Amino acid sequence: MKTNSGVLLFGILTAIFQLVIDFPSASGNTGYRGRVTQHGLNYASQMAVEMLMKYLPVAEIPDLYEKMGSLAVVLSNISIVEFKRPELNVSLVPNNESSSLGGLKIVFSQLDPSIECEMKMTYKWGFLSTTRDLSVTIVTSNLSLSLEALIGIDTNESRVSGQFTCEIEGNVQLSSKSDESSTFSGLFDFVANNFNERLKAVIFAQACHNITELLNTSVHKHLSSASMSRIVLDDELLLNLKFTESPKFTDKYLEASHAGEMFLVNDTTSSIQPSPLRPPPIIPALPGLSSRMVYAFITDRCANSIWNAAAKAKKLRFSVTPDTPRISNATRRYLSTSCSGGRNQCIGKIFPQIRSLYRQKQVELDLEARPSTRTPYFRFRGRIVRFQIPTTAEFFAKTRNSRDLLVSASMTWSGTFSIGTKGGQIFFNFTKLSVTVNNSRIHIEALSSPAASSQLEAFVKMINRRVLSPFFNEAGSKGIPLEIPTIPWLKFLKSEIIGGRNQNFLVLGTDFKIDIPSIPGLQELY
Repeated sequence: MKTNSGVLLFGILTAIFQLVIDFPSASGNTGYRGRVTQHGLNYASQMAVEMLMKYLPVAEIPDLYEKMGSLAVVLSNISIVEFKRPELNVSLVPNNESSSLGGLKIVFSQLDPSIECEMKMTYKWGFLSTTRDLSVTIVTSNLSLSLEALIGIDTNESRVSGQFTCEIEGNVQLSSKSDESSTFSGLFDFVANNFNERLKAVIFAQACHNITELLNTSVHKHLSSASMSRIVLDDELLLNLKFTESPKFTDKYLEASHAGEMFLVNDTTSSIQPSPLRPPPIIPALPGLSSRMVYAFITDRCANSIWNAAAKAKKLRFSVTPDTPRISNATRRYLSTSCSGGRNQCIGKIFPQIRSLYRQKQVELDLEARPSTRTPYFRFRGRIVRFQIPTTAEFFAKTRNSRDLLVSASMTWSGTFSIGTKGGQIFFNFTKLSVTVNNSRIHIEALSSPAASSQLEAFVKMINRRVLSPFFNEAGSKGIPLEIPTIPWLKFLKSEIIGGRNQNFLVLGTDFKIDIPSIPGLQELY
C-alpha cells in the first residue's frame, strides 16, 4: 500500500503534535507547554476513520508472491471492493521513570474488507510447467490492526524520534470466482486449504512491513530531522524552540514542554534579561485539565519575548489618522487644529501655536513600540494582564502637499486589560490605560515655549482618554479570531481562557475541528 489507516491517523496526530510543539516560548525554564487530551485523540480517531473510508476504495496494494514446493502463487491487481466502517480505539501509552518513551496505541477492529484479485498458479514437473489464471475473492473476518508509536525527544538537540510496531490478527479465506475444470478446481482447493494460513501470514507481514517501513523512514525521518532549535518566520524572526524535556504521556493526555525565545534572524542575543527580583515562571503540572481537546500554557515571559522581537523588527507600528478605521467623527475632532466652543477640545486649543500655523488641518499620530531589555511588557494574573510598553510617538500636521513633523516624544503606556474568549474569538477590555511622557522634542521652532512640555502631556492624555481607549476597547469588543493562518484546515471551538490564581502564565483550553478535504495531499480523495 502507498499508505494506510494507521499512517493516516498518525499523520493527523503528528499534525496535532506539531501544533502543540511549534509555538514560541521563553528561554530558561519551560516557556510554553502544549497538551492534547484523550478527547482530542478520540476526535482525531474519528477523522482518521473518515479518511480511511475515502482512501480504501482507491488504495494501491502491492502484489503478493508465495512458493509452496513446486507450486508458485502470485496475487495481483488486488483491490478492496467492500469495506464496512471499522471500530477504532486510540489509547495513550504512559512513560515513566524507567522509560522516557511514551506514545499512542492505535487499534482498528472489525476491519473485514472484501478483496478481489487475480491469482496465477504455476506448477512445475521437472522441465515442464503449467499456468492457470483465476479470479479470486479474499474474504476476511475478525480482522484487527494494532499500531504502537512511541515518541521521545533528544533535549540537547531538540529532535523528535520514534519507535513503531505493528500487529495484525484475524482470518483470511480464498474463494475462486472462476468456473474451473475438475483438475484445476482440485488444485485451487488444495491451494486454498494449504495457502490460507500462509496467505494470511504473507498479507499481514506485508501490510505491517509497509506500515512500519513508512513510519520508520518517511515519518521518522521527518520527525528526527525536524530540529526545533531554529525556526525562521517571516524571513526576519527566529524561534528558538529547544525542548526542556521529553514528551509526557499519561493515561489522560500527552504534552510537550520547551524553552525557546523569539529573536531577529541576524541577532540571537537574549532579548529579555531575567529580573533578579523575579524568578522565571514555572508552569505547574495541573493534571486535572483534561476536559478540552487541547490546552496551551503560555508564560508572560514568552509573550514578552515575542513582543520584544517584533518591536526590534519594527513590526509594532500604529497610526492614528482621520482615515484610521473605527475612528468616529467625534474622535476626529480631537485631531483637528481648529475647534470652537468653550467645551470643545482639540490639539489646536491645547497648542495655540499649531492652530496659528495649520488652520483647519488634521494632526496625525504615529506610534511605535520600542524594544527594551529591562522592562517586562506583560504580566499575567489569571485573566488579567498588566502591561507597561515603552513607545515612541510622532505628531504630524497633514497638509495638501506635506506631512510636517511637529513633536516627537518617548512615552510609556501602562495599565491592565482582561482577556476572555467566546465563539472562537478572543476578546479584551481595558480596565486601565494611562500614559507618561518621558521626554519630548519640538521640531518646529514656532512651537517652542516654556509651556510646550505641559501642553504636549495634556494633549497626549487627551488622545489617550478620547481616542485610544475607546478605539482599543471597541476593537477588543469585536474580538480577534482564534486561528492559525498557516493551518487553515484546523478550526478552534469552545475556547476558554482559564483563570484562577495562575501566576505569570495563561491557560487556553479549546476543542478543534478538522476540515479533512482542505488538508494538503488529501484533496484528491474528495
